[in-house]
Amino acid sequence: MIAGRSIPTLAVATFVFVYVVFTFFSSESVPSQLRTASSSIRKASAVGKDGKSDVFNATLGFEKVFVIGLNERSDKRDALTLMSSLTDFKLSWIDGVLGKTMSDKALPLGWDRKTMPESNLGSWRGHINAMRRIVEDGISSALILEDDMDWDVHVKTQLEQFSTAARSLQKDFNHNLSLESPSPYGQDWDMLWLGSCVTTFDEHLPEHLQIPEQERDPRKVLIKDDPTVPLPPHILANGSFSWDDYPPRTRIVYVPGDNVCSFAYALSASGARKALHYMGLEGQYKAFDNHLSDLCRLRVDGMRCVSVVPSLFVHHRPKGRISADSDINKAGQNEEMREVGFTENILYSTRLNLGNLLKGSEPEKQWVE
Repeated sequence: MIAGRSIPTLAVATFVFVYVVFTFFSSESVPSQLRTASSSIRKASAVGKDGKSDVFNATLGFEKVFVIGLNERSDKRDALTLMSSLTDFKLSWIDGVLGKTMSDKALPLGWDRKTMPESNLGSWRGHINAMRRIVEDGISSALILEDDMDWDVHVKTQLEQFSTAARSLQKDFNHNLSLESPSPYGQDWDMLWLGSCVTTFDEHLPEHLQIPEQERDPRKVLIKDDPTVPLPPHILANGSFSWDDYPPRTRIVYVPGDNVCSFAYALSASGARKALHYMGLEGQYKAFDNHLSDLCRLRVDGMRCVSVVPSLFVHHRPKGRISADSDINKAGQNEEMREVGFTENILYSTRLNLGNLLKGSEPEKQWVE
């Protein structure tokens, strides 16, 4: 527990086995020093010159890690800069956009300024700018984060396990637009949705969101015995299923049906082109994250997506003024103070462990389990 006693370094053990339609990965522990939790997983990963998976490099196995944020929110930039430094990866910033500064001529098709908030318009434009940056600069892949993110101090080990699971799901994807550069996450993906707040699996889609049966993909990979997954009641984001149906400490990697919240997602070069086409040029009449979900759910232009729950990147709610949480939702006149910050679904929160990391101490759990 944060501000409680420290956690001893966790032991390392992992095995992999297959059962029916699910692939199961078991990692019995993840150490506090960001190293691999599994020699078997490491052997299967794309490796660099030093023998480490590229997931362990300064951009988490992508060519770039972008963060979208308004210039005026220097507080958020300060926090993420320190957090990424202490967990050993590098951020590149993309300035957010205020919707009120956009010309009517540049509004996306279907956008109604009378009914849609200007903050949602600005959010859309910021994300589209990130997609365009990937296309303009010929970037092979990039992770895109919103500026209020938190992640586990063991995020690189988590991503290595995710990369193995993601590659296994790509076996049934089409292979006509493979990544030109080697990627530890596989060569045949368009989007990796690494941060959302609600998950609905393909087989549980409500009637108004259903897709043709032949296009559904219920496959899942279970990463079992992951010590960075919280226990109930601290595990959330299950919009269509019960965590009681899965073993404790399980993380699920899956082909997304419907996700909510665009906390963090990675795009390959082909994925960025498809996203820019659908979300930038074909119209926008709803919140950005709902439209991003449509991109994956409808397999637009052959979109190939993989997601994970619990998410690896989640919105942090810091101590202080609650009105400062969001730049999209209006704060109103509520100046209520939050005494203790928290992040849903992140057990060893980087934001809440900053003091421990700066002192070289062991990271602590966010909750008593």
